[in-house]
Amino acid sequence: LDSILRENADVSSNRYARQIDFLAKRHRSREAEWVRHTDTAEDRVTFPLVLVLDNLRSAANVGSIYRSAEAAGCAAILTAGITPHPNGNGAEKLAKSALGAERMVDSMHFATTSDALEYLRECRPGLCLVGMETTERSRIYTEFKYPGPGVGKEEDDDGEVVESATTDSTTENSTTAAGDSINSSKGVALFLGNEVSGVDTEIMPLLDEVVEIPMFGKKNSLNVAACAPVVMYEILRQWGVSSSSSS
Repeated sequence: LDSILRENADVSSNRYARQIDFLAKRHRSREAEWVRHTDTAEDRVTFPLVLVLDNLRSAANVGSIYRSAEAAGCAAILTAGITPHPNGNGAEKLAKSALGAERMVDSMHFATTSDALEYLRECRPGLCLVGMETTERSRIYTEFKYPGPGVGKEEDDDGEVVESATTDSTTENSTTAAGDSINSSKGVALFLGNEVSGVDTEIMPLLDEVVEIPMFGKKNSLNVAACAPVVMYEILRQWGVSSSSSS
């Protein structure tokens, strides 16, 4: 009470005015029937897309990636090394930015990224292992054709858009545990590296491809939590996934 009484009246009035304005905007948004604010109760649709987090250090970044992965229908997330993970290191901080997504996306933790890579090669050989890193050998992420369910469209020799010849289809609830097989012969495992050092240089030569997002400013890269959804949704776009095809 004393601190409130000592506070400048102009500062207090401005703060309360902003709070009232926010409450009014929130009420208008909730009253608008065409705006969605609640999570769907329907079952998740998942795709043969797995994320591998290589020694990320920020629980906030990891939580944000979990939320993006859940929204994109990612089948599983493999965490490695010091990466914060559900029911383990940094779980509480991770949950603050994941907003429950960490309970919806299947997870496995490995002592090293090499162990995670070995698991994928042995248990999910149909996945193409793709690293995200800025290197002299990286390809622009939109220029690489990501193997997958084949529900996308391609251009013929005349430039006409035609349905892909591949007939595999995406399915709902294609995985119930991170160790289960993904219901597709093809897919992608996307490797995301540490915020400072990136994907381990000993891991990159073992991957099938390395891609990057082009930078037009002075910074060499985006935040890892910002990169992940950009490439995940490009993969889904190439696979022909849309809100109508996944419903």
